[in-house]
Amino acid sequence: MPTKSRLAWVSAVFFLFFLFFAVGGLIPGALRDTIEVWLGLPFSVPPVAHFVLFVAMAFCLPWAWPRLQVAGTLVIMLVLGAVVELLQAWIPGRTPSLEDFLLDTLGAGLGCLIYLWAKRNDETTAVSLNKEN
Repeated sequence: MPTKSRLAWVSAVFFLFFLFFAVGGLIPGALRDTIEVWLGLPFSVPPVAHFVLFVAMAFCLPWAWPRLQVAGTLVIMLVLGAVVELLQAWIPGRTPSLEDFLLDTLGAGLGCLIYLWAKRNDETTAVSLNKEN
């Protein structure tokens, strides 16, 4: 069972990633383009951000709220991705994108797989430590 301190940290990290995603997903297109030029990265930020942020959020969410489990995490992540994409229809210079939603979905799936792997390794380590005592 995760400690309260660990749950607090993971919750904070999840909300930080959520804030990055929400702000990035809802800023007007012209401002987003200006920021992307200012960053000067060799790749387009939005596709990478969609994927990476959803991996991180889907990994953190079940650690922060263990009752959700993986199925609940996937549902929340898919609804979040869909809502942000639909809201973009009302933001100047932005349009909803099926590609972004698919990147969100793939990121959420990978984040959940990483969570399951980490949880299994955490439990295996705990069992082996208990056997040594």
